[in-house]
Amino acid sequence: MKSNFKLSIIITLAGLLLQCKQFPSKDKVTITTKVPEKFNIYQPSEMSMLMREMLKSNQELREKIIADKEDIGDFNEAFLKIHTAKLTSSDKYDDTYPTYAKHFEQMQKAVFTVAKEKRKEQFNNVVNACVACHTNRCSGPIPRIQKLAIQ
Repeated sequence: MKSNFKLSIIITLAGLLLQCKQFPSKDKVTITTKVPEKFNIYQPSEMSMLMREMLKSNQELREKIIADKEDIGDFNEAFLKIHTAKLTSSDKYDDTYPTYAKHFEQMQKAVFTVAKEKRKEQFNNVVNACVACHTNRCSGPIPRIQKLAIQ
């Protein structure tokens, strides 16, 4: 019985070793350095790049407001590109977008002009303006935007 078991293990191992034997490939491998056009690599739009910058800038602004800093800086003029930046998908640009963009601009500018004790509330107005717009289009970033809110 033991000899049959040993024999079956030896045969199994021999079979596995033969399976692992390298056979020369008949296929030729071609190495290319150019990426075929069918592999369309994602290129972020002007708007998505602007939105990432806005998120980063507002995260920094949030920290200054929480720390109750006297000087929180100035309105970032680059944010005005929100009116002209190309969207990821042109079909998402509708008649309501300019209204949302203008509202965001007004809310963001106000953070830098309101009294210090009103900054937290005004900053949360900015967050709400962003969420309102993203509710109608491109809702993916909403959870990250909502994390900006100051409790």
